[in-house]
Order: sequence, then C-alpha cells, then structure tokens
Amino acid sequence: MSTETQSQDYSRSPGAGFAETIEKDKGKRAKARSFKPLFKLWKFIGRYPARLTLFLIFLVLSSLMTLGLTFIPRIALDCRDSSGDMAPYCDAIRNMSAGKLNGLTLFAIIYSIFFAFAGSTRAYLINTLGEQVVADMRTSVYDNLMRLSPAYYERIRTGEVLSRLTTDTTLVETVVTGSISFAIRSLVTIIGAIILMFFLNWKLTLMVVTVGPAIVIPAILVGKRIQRLSRDGQDKLAGASARAGESLSAIQTVQAFTREKFESEGFRSDIVAMLKIQKRRLFIRWFLTIFIIASFLISFTLIIRQGAQTVQTGGAASGEMIQFAILALFAVMQASMLTETWTNLLRAAGASERLSEILTESPEIAAPANPKIVDPATGNISFENVTFSYPTRLEEKALDDISFEIKPGETVALVGPSGAGKTTIYQLLLRFYDPQNGQILIDNVNLPDMAPKNLRHQLAIVQQNTPLFSGSAMENIRYGRIGATDEEVIEAAKAAYAHDFIMKLPKGYETDLGERATTLSGGQQQRIAIARAILRNAPILLLDEATSALDAESERAVQKAFETLSKGRTTLVIAHRLATVLKADRIIVLEDGKIVDTGTHKQLVKRDGLYARLADLQFDQDALN
Repeated sequence: MSTETQSQDYSRSPGAGFAETIEKDKGKRAKARSFKPLFKLWKFIGRYPARLTLFLIFLVLSSLMTLGLTFIPRIALDCRDSSGDMAPYCDAIRNMSAGKLNGLTLFAIIYSIFFAFAGSTRAYLINTLGEQVVADMRTSVYDNLMRLSPAYYERIRTGEVLSRLTTDTTLVETVVTGSISFAIRSLVTIIGAIILMFFLNWKLTLMVVTVGPAIVIPAILVGKRIQRLSRDGQDKLAGASARAGESLSAIQTVQAFTREKFESEGFRSDIVAMLKIQKRRLFIRWFLTIFIIASFLISFTLIIRQGAQTVQTGGAASGEMIQFAILALFAVMQASMLTETWTNLLRAAGASERLSEILTESPEIAAPANPKIVDPATGNISFENVTFSYPTRLEEKALDDISFEIKPGETVALVGPSGAGKTTIYQLLLRFYDPQNGQILIDNVNLPDMAPKNLRHQLAIVQQNTPLFSGSAMENIRYGRIGATDEEVIEAAKAAYAHDFIMKLPKGYETDLGERATTLSGGQQQRIAIARAILRNAPILLLDEATSALDAESERAVQKAFETLSKGRTTLVIAHRLATVLKADRIIVLEDGKIVDTGTHKQLVKRDGLYARLADLQFDQDALN
C-alpha cells in the first residue's frame, strides 16, 4: 500500500475522529434541570411490566428486610424481669438459655438466606431490565439514524451522534440499573427507619431528622464544586486524547517533520493542566470527607449518649436503643449517599433528553403514502429546470435551473471544475435531497412519487473515495447485493479485475481487510468497490471517477469491464480522465451549477470553450493532439 493512500486514511482515522469528538463534546453531558426527561424512558421500560413489577416487589421486600435486621440485636439484648416487664439493666446474653440462643441463631440464619435472596433477586431483575432497556434504546436510536436523510447530518456532527449512541446510552444504563433502584431503595429504607425510630423514641427521632439535613446540605453544595472540577478535568483529558489520537494516527507525518518533541510537550501540557485540576478536586473532596465523617460520628455519638441516658433513667431497654442507633445509622448513611444519586439522575435525564431528540427526528426524505413502483427501470433519466441549494448553504445555488435527459443505455460524462455541481447531481438522483425547484424523473416518474428504497435499487454507485467496511473481501463485495452466492461474488470480482489480487491475500476472499480496508492500496480498494457495483446489477450506473486511483494497466482492464457492464444500462460518470471522456456518448459541461455546454469530446474541443481549457489542464496532453 502506498504511503499517499495511508496518509489520507490516517488523517481521518476512527481513533482520531473519536478523540476529536470527545474534545468537541465539552459540556455536552450537562445535567438536566429536572427529572422530567426520565419519564421518556417509560416507552422502553413499560414494555416489560412483569419484570418491573417483580423488581418493585423485591425492592420493597429487601428494604424492609434490611430494617428487619435491626430486630435481631434487640431480641438478643432485651430481657425481662420476674414480672415480665422490660428490664433496662440485665446481662441478656449471659442470662439467655441455650434453647433461646439456638432458636435465635436458627432464625438469624433463615432470615439471612431470605434477605440475601431478596436483595440478589432485586439486583438481578433491575440489571437485566436495565440491559434490555438500553439495548432496545440503542437499537431504536440506530434504526432511526439509518432512516434520517443526509440533510440531518449536515446539521449535526456524526461524532456527536456516535457520542449520544454510546456515552448517553451508557448514562441511561447506569441510571436504570443503579441510580433509580438505589434511590427508591434508599427512600424506602429512610422512611421505614424513621417510622420505626419514631415508635421507639420520638424525641431522639426529631434529633436525627434535624441533624441529617445539617450534614447532607453542605455535602450537596460542596459536591457541586467537585463535580465542576471533575468535568473540567475530563475536558483537559479529552484535549490530551484528541492530540494523542491525531498525532498517533498521523505518526508518519509527525516523524517526517521531526515534530515528536513538539507533540510530546503539547500532550504533557494538557496532562499537567488536568493534574492540577484533579489535585484541587481531591483536596476539596478530602476536606468534605473529613466534614462528613466527623459530623456524622459526632452527631451519632451525641444521639447514643442521649439514648444511654434514656436507658439509665428507665425510659427504654438497651436492646431498643441499640436498634434505634442502627436505624439512625441506616437513615443518615442512605441520605448522604442520595446526594450523588441525585446528580447521576439529573445527568441521566439530560442524556435521555438528547436521545429522545434523535428518536423524535423524522427523515426529510420519506416514501409517499402510495408510491409508484419502477422495477426494473429502463434507465431514462430527466432533469427538468432543477434548482438546488444545500440546507446549510441556502444562499448558494449548487445547481441553477439545469435541464437534460439521458436515454436508456446511454453513457454520459459530467465534466467541470470543482464545485460545479457534478456530485450534487448524483445526490439528487439518489434522492438524498429534494430540489427546491424543478423535478427529476426516472422512466417518467417523479422521484418523490417513488419509495426511496425502490429508487435506490435501480442504482449502483462507485464513489471516488471508495468507502469500504471492516470484514472480508467477500463481505465487502456482497454488500452490493445481500444474498448473492459466493460464485456470483467471485464473478463480479473477476469482471472488476480484482480476483487475482484477492487470491494473493493470506486467506483469499475470507481475508479480513481491516477497518476501512486500509490494508489494501487505493487501486485495490477501488476495484473492490467496482466489483460491489457490478454485483448489484442495477439498470443505472453512477461512477464518480471510478478509475482515478488505478494504474494504467488496471485502468484499461476496468474500462473493458465497464464496457461490458454498461451495455444495456444507463451510465452517468463524473470524469477526470480522458479514457472515460472518450468512451462517453455525450459530455455535459458544468460550471457554477449551470450547464454551459453539451456534446461529444471532439465537438467540445473544437468549440474552444470551458471544456477545451479543462481538457488542456486535466487530460493527457499527448492524447489530445
């Protein structure tokens, strides 16, 4: 593979593109202002009512059983005097009979088994539900992305879409499998604990209810500062990742210009900046941790002291106070952990909102209610007074009132300088966009009257940048017609003169070509793409200078294949090479979105117009003389 081909691929490699996406996506994972967007998840969660109901049952059960654990030490430590009344002062463990001890032990063992079962079942149900919901959401988002028109991708970066498909769905997965479950369980535990505490000692309960917010509120306020610093640190890391992705994917360029030290210093600068932020974040977290632990232990100590005085004055038994202390511990701990859950829920709400934006997006190009079917097309193409501007550049006309007709079986070349509108004609024929004025017809049927899938089945395209996919050579060629046999794939490869080099690959047709097929040279990639178009066997061929990356020998071979392939088919080709122009039945010359001339090669050269100047600049000078 040539270095030139590699360098083109490296400049937009997936790693560099993803790092760039992360860097550009700063602040996109902001929290929502409310939990309202989370209700949109119900569309997916509501599909599994049985699993959801079981989860809620086991969630409540496991929360109540958690509170029930506090009765075990109470039963063990409480004792009664000879009259049957609760005795505040007695050695319950020493005075306990062997039968009662064995019974209490057996009860604790059985209780532990049911407690473990309830908790584990709750976790299993919510985790499987969360995985299912996220899988459904990812599939739905991707399905809708496949339906959306190219105009949508002009408004939004592809990297942003991929980020939503990965990062945002991961956030939703986290909230479904963890945050929501934890939040509900914590609330049930806190409410249940407070109720039990109130019945044990309402005065001490009021103390706990007062102390809790005094600890939690400062934790929330400082936690927001920690969160901002964490986001800033992630931004700096994203910048470093973007730099690393670009420099590593273009390592030949970096080394060729001896910029290794420059790139290393830039990366080190980003890492040092990130380290400073992270140290500041960890310092504030250190201070917050001291505050929470000290406040909690001091408050807990004061509550225990008050409880001990209550036991001393005969107001309660020691077992009751032990139970009260454990319940207070549960309540305050769950409340403090809810602060982080609150942040996760808001962030997931923002992710849910961004995903919903994609799910509610409708394709601008859609099939009519009663589409006209053309199958197979004869190949008659007609542009009638077509004017078109791209959605993001409405003030600039890509095509300006153009009209032409191509007869079935005719080969027409499109020639013109860059930006003349050649590729735009292809995009309109494929109905990636609709023109603002005029109409385009295939077999006298207006394109909007056809279903896009039916239309595109009539077309086969070979693009100049030859987009291939990871996978084998067999899979890449079969992409042109899913369901084609191995023999049909091989015949298409032979027709494109790709068979010989494919057979020289380590595993022949089953050789994995790697991501974007970068293991092949540019010419080899193009012949794979040509084989794919041949296999499609469509009545209309669109060739975007399909031989531009081939050497002279390969080009002659592929030209012969095209001569055979074009028989009986309509062929429209964007031409930059003389061989292609000379084979065309007619040439359409474009400039600034307008047709400025039409004719054969000889006719256009004699007119000494734009075509003659382009030919003199772009085509083989010797062949023109």
